[in-house]
Amino acid sequence: MTLSATQNASPPRRDRGRPLRVGMIVVSEYESDPRVRRQAEALVARGDEVTVAALDAPGRPAQDVVDGVRVVHLPTRKYRGSSAKAYLSLYGGFGARAAGWLARRPRAFDVVQAHSMPEALVFAGSVPRLFGVPLLLDVHDLTSKLFASKFVDRRRVLAAVSASERAALRFATEVLTVHEPYADLIRTMTRRPVSVVMNCPDERLFTPRPEPRGWDPAGEVVFSYHGLIAPRHGLVAATEALAELRRTVPGARLQVRGSGDGLDELGERARALGVADAVDLPTRLYPLPEIVAELDRVHIGLVPSQIDPWTDGVLPTKLLEYASLGIPVITFRNPVIARYFPDDAVRYVDPAGKETLYEAMRELALDPRRALAQARRASEVMAGLRWSEQKRHYFSVIDRLTAK
Repeated sequence: MTLSATQNASPPRRDRGRPLRVGMIVVSEYESDPRVRRQAEALVARGDEVTVAALDAPGRPAQDVVDGVRVVHLPTRKYRGSSAKAYLSLYGGFGARAAGWLARRPRAFDVVQAHSMPEALVFAGSVPRLFGVPLLLDVHDLTSKLFASKFVDRRRVLAAVSASERAALRFATEVLTVHEPYADLIRTMTRRPVSVVMNCPDERLFTPRPEPRGWDPAGEVVFSYHGLIAPRHGLVAATEALAELRRTVPGARLQVRGSGDGLDELGERARALGVADAVDLPTRLYPLPEIVAELDRVHIGLVPSQIDPWTDGVLPTKLLEYASLGIPVITFRNPVIARYFPDDAVRYVDPAGKETLYEAMRELALDPRRALAQARRASEVMAGLRWSEQKRHYFSVIDRLTAK
């Protein structure tokens, strides 16, 4: 599935006499990173030129063009695990390669955008900044929150990460983030203005279903999770709930798409519970357009994360994507999610554990009418959270920086 760069295109910039040249760096696989792709493709659609330096992607060439965006895969592989040293090695290794790549192109871009995590990646743009190129730091998630979640006993590491985070936020020409609660937090840390561009799904991909997809509780009921597979995201508990649910809903299944260090544990638990045949686990990385196709067979979405220092402040993109497609959602509750989604728009579990998930999954599986009414309410919420509106805010940030 390939998206046309001219779809929903905004008029190209004319005031400079040439397209803007935007360079991005991200410690992620570009093909499956929705926020980076949305922004890059939106710029290309209005006539700008975008080059993204990203992690190595198995099976992809070192340099590639994806829907009009030039992608450079630097020779660094993703790490997801429980080693603080390995995370710092990943971030440091990629940051050094990105810094070298940008240093060899000090005037190649009109603006350089670094996507966190980590915030310190913005320092890779030091050489272009010396030549007057503005640096935009886009904070997807705060690294200090991730490390506080994973390495609670590593005080020196946490202190170092927090210090580098604050320094990076101050070093950037301008800061962008994903929602107002994060923006408020960053403003208190830096005493600087912070812009917000929310992680709203791209309507070109996440198009609401023409008709709600109902189901027969006596037949197949497909639950879904897509994204990072990690212990804190509650998939083991969801699998345990599924095993219990199949006693009353034999056709209940769980489709999982994504990658992460929790995949092996999840597979082992599914086998131990005797539901391996009902838990569809990923065997490869799915680019974003393929994820959308995979969701076409789904009835109910799951966002079963456990509350910790990181998840307490997130607005999960997968939640917005399910809501955009008209898929009923079972989700954990945090202050950010509750700010946008009322109780009648999603089925909250407080907290997300085996018993609460089982109760919610059984409730929606056996009552499709209620589930679809909930999905319609969530769709109403998403009417005010469209990428077509958010990208205007993004363009204004890019244009303001380059005008300087």
